[in-house]
Amino acid sequence: MPHKGIWEVFKNNGYEAYFVGGCVRDALIGRVAKDIDIATDALPEEICNLFENHYDMGLKYGSVTVEFNNNYYDVTTFRTESGYSNFRHPDRLEYTNDIRLDLKRRDFTVNAMAFCFEDRHIDLCGGITDLNKKLIKAVGAPDKRFREDALRMLRAIRFSCELGFAIEVKTLKAIGNNSQRIKYISKERIYSEIKRAVVSAFPENLMYLKSSGLGKKFHKAFKSFNYHNIPADNDWILRLTHILQRKDIAIDVLEFLKADKGTIHNVLNVLAGLGNISENTEYQVRKLISSIGIANAKRVLILKKFDIELYNEIVRRGDCTSLTDLALNGNDLITTEIVS
Repeated sequence: MPHKGIWEVFKNNGYEAYFVGGCVRDALIGRVAKDIDIATDALPEEICNLFENHYDMGLKYGSVTVEFNNNYYDVTTFRTESGYSNFRHPDRLEYTNDIRLDLKRRDFTVNAMAFCFEDRHIDLCGGITDLNKKLIKAVGAPDKRFREDALRMLRAIRFSCELGFAIEVKTLKAIGNNSQRIKYISKERIYSEIKRAVVSAFPENLMYLKSSGLGKKFHKAFKSFNYHNIPADNDWILRLTHILQRKDIAIDVLEFLKADKGTIHNVLNVLAGLGNISENTEYQVRKLISSIGIANAKRVLILKKFDIELYNEIVRRGDCTSLTDLALNGNDLITTEIVS
């Protein structure tokens, strides 16, 4: 059984260990987990002693990254947390030997389950019920959860987009009540969460940014974004351009969120291309490719809802669409025989 080996290392050395969080959730709904998290009663230094290959960059939070059988695992000692003066990280954490206390500190019910090969599933907060209902619901009092860590509000929306789940009514209301706290979260983290939501399987759930009031707390332009009919193609630039709609908004928002230069460049090129093609003719498509490049030209045609077969044919033929495509240089001209 996958990953049982690392669990046996803990078990054979007298420690408790449980798979926790997203990997348990994803296993229950048949989704491939990207990250495998383990919670244990072993202390961080004891975890390090169990595994030759380990990385302790998260040691101050009781977390060690372990390499075992060519897989990486984030292993964290059971803990409780208190005091969140920066609305992001706990001021104090205390280790415990009780997995149940550890689970109760987590963000959402679907992320607050544990599994081991002896006890099977531990579900104190109704996570399996909410998985079946397809609900994102805060553990305990949602206002408290969001006061502890303001990023959780945006994570709720991102999980909704990735899983296709609705956000539970009280949890959504609490996002609105605490939306002003998002100012304590770095723009880089906000940008990262939004990017993951945009390229998710259910990007239309980004509408929660508007309905909760959270989006406008980042930037006033979020209330005017186009969250409807987001293209099916899982393309970051394509979907982002569709959502932003306008050049002035795109520049303002992307610079505000400290987006990378490549993203800004490509979004602005696609927006420019949308205004430079009116007909799906060979001349205009070739001209479009010449001006903004092959990838961005395709994005423009998709957003214009043009048939891209003509575009595909031009690309298949390898047509020269710009001067840089010409396979000629000065030496070629000198040595080429001129036929009169």
